[in-house]
Amino acid sequence: MLDIKILTFDDTSQLTHLEGEWQSLCGDIGMEAQADKLFLNIKKHYIKAQRTYHNLSHIYALLKISERYKSEIEDYTVFRLAVWYHDIIYRATRKNNEAKSAEYALKVLAESNLSPLQLDALKTLIISTKEHNPFLPFVDDYLLLDADLAILATPHDTYTQYASAIREEYRIYPDFLYKKGRKKVLRHFLERPQIYFTNLFQISHEATARANLEWELCEY
Repeated sequence: MLDIKILTFDDTSQLTHLEGEWQSLCGDIGMEAQADKLFLNIKKHYIKAQRTYHNLSHIYALLKISERYKSEIEDYTVFRLAVWYHDIIYRATRKNNEAKSAEYALKVLAESNLSPLQLDALKTLIISTKEHNPFLPFVDDYLLLDADLAILATPHDTYTQYASAIREEYRIYPDFLYKKGRKKVLRHFLERPQIYFTNLFQISHEATARANLEWELCEY
């Protein structure tokens, strides 16, 4: 099982680690001078009070997974940028968060040394997280989607915290509407032949993810 913690606020140790990771990444893309400003903008988006799950702790978890599977990733720089920016725009009432996040990323990274092909790949990776289906037939897209859904394969206590955090993010909706939408999401994943796309995740985490999803579905 995966060791991911659900935190409503970014703690000091995570924030320090994230800032160091961001500084290093900006060095890789030739944006050292803008690193501090860009990090403040990222932090401003991810620490909003309504983000009880899609916050900096989520980014921290995905970067840790990225590090663990670094040898499997084709473009580690673009992959990490996709992690940082895939949820930069997040409103529970909107359906275009991923498109807006990709647009935001390309705008702020316009002065980087990323090639046009890399920028296009970044855009595609971010947009693919909308339906959690890969747009690109290569492992980076598969692994990003698996990492984004890694929370599904955590121990049951963590999963229940995750489910509660997601409910809190959608607190604007009454129970009868939320439950209807949430059941649709849960069934969508359970009806897929495989939740995860990489062999790594299918072998190690598929069974646990399905058990957690089935448990939550039964709760409704």
